[in-house]
Amino acid sequence: MLDYDQSMLDYLGIKDFEGLFSDISPKIRKKKLNLDSHRPEYKLVQEATSLSESNRFDDYSNFLGCGVYDRIIPSSVDSIVSRSEFLTSYTPYQAEISQGMLQSLFEYQSIISDLLGMDASNSSMYDGPTALGEAARMAVRVNDRKTILIPDNIYRNKRNILINYCSGLDIRFKEYSFDMKTGMLDLGDLESKIDEDVSAVIVENPNSYGIVDENVLKVKDHIKDSLLISYVDPISLGALKPPGDYGSDIAVAEGQQLGIHQNYGGPYLGIFTYRKELARKSPGRLIGETTDTTGRRGYVMTLQTREQHIRREKATSNICTNQALMGVAALAYLATVGPSGLRRIALATMHHSVKLKQIVSDNRKIRVNVFSGTSFSDIPVIIESEEERLHRLLRDNKIFGGIKLDRIMENRYDKLKNAFFFSTTEKTEDSDLLKLKHALEAV
Repeated sequence: MLDYDQSMLDYLGIKDFEGLFSDISPKIRKKKLNLDSHRPEYKLVQEATSLSESNRFDDYSNFLGCGVYDRIIPSSVDSIVSRSEFLTSYTPYQAEISQGMLQSLFEYQSIISDLLGMDASNSSMYDGPTALGEAARMAVRVNDRKTILIPDNIYRNKRNILINYCSGLDIRFKEYSFDMKTGMLDLGDLESKIDEDVSAVIVENPNSYGIVDENVLKVKDHIKDSLLISYVDPISLGALKPPGDYGSDIAVAEGQQLGIHQNYGGPYLGIFTYRKELARKSPGRLIGETTDTTGRRGYVMTLQTREQHIRREKATSNICTNQALMGVAALAYLATVGPSGLRRIALATMHHSVKLKQIVSDNRKIRVNVFSGTSFSDIPVIIESEEERLHRLLRDNKIFGGIKLDRIMENRYDKLKNAFFFSTTEKTEDSDLLKLKHALEAV
């Protein structure tokens, strides 16, 4: 080691370069890379490129879903979001030099509000589950009640984020159940748990079983003056009623499907909408349209309720940044496909889910009609197989899929003991379905 290197280590108070990474748990650290320290840079790049090819799965059939989906993304979306005006923009504090980004976010808010049938949208949040957590906090700000009803099959990550986001506010979460024949929420059980302390009821459509939940349309009539918070699949709104049509006070969603690649786990997009009467209680920020002193149209940040904009005790959210670039991607995607295109995508997704059920239903060891309700994209399939064996079988056939139900949610029903989720999109081909059928024949 050169002398000046050692002097730097002495100054930092560490023995060697490994000390720079002491905050990283030894359990997840790779001790040594199998690389020649004297290798030229271009050779190192060649080897790294070769290794990265092992992450290519172009010839795999993808049946993974349950929140993140492999959808067709028009090339125009990537072209737009890769422009330097969007790619390098941060919070547009100076409206005078940020009109392009501000206008794009204003248009994002407009198109998202239309899509969800709500009065207003903020200019994005981190992801769907954190938007749900913010919705729960917002409901408590609105009516100062401390109980929130949630589905008993809500994804575990959503439940945990709800609990974390609401810690310190003394909020209680109570569960309501589902009809195990239809897969839809049990209106009777839900209504029996409504009392004067219920701040809000959280519903999902499609729900966590992947079922288009028709009972969601009736919930508002059963919850008295509690708020209705809806968590929706934005693609499904090409074919299903938007949450604004069935009385939702707050509606949130995960926007990854709107032109955002899966990218090995992010980034995502939190969609957050609400009735206009609740705007002053909303988190994040809004972009507004105005005119300058000469009457020209312009855009500004307004209702900036983040703690760095106003007094901390008055802030409605501690969100320190947002997903503005992902919001622009969603805007570009929705503007590209249009209402008729979105409807075709939603209907194709449902059509492929029907075909998946049909094509594997002749296997006597597999049950696909778990519920009588209509599936949208995520389909629970009962397979009498060990999880590891099933996944090995699928991988051997170049298939991604088969998410074990009890890995992502609390399972309280015996009939779902051996349930695995397979998901379809508009991208699913007949050849993919046949490949899955042949792979499952070995179960």
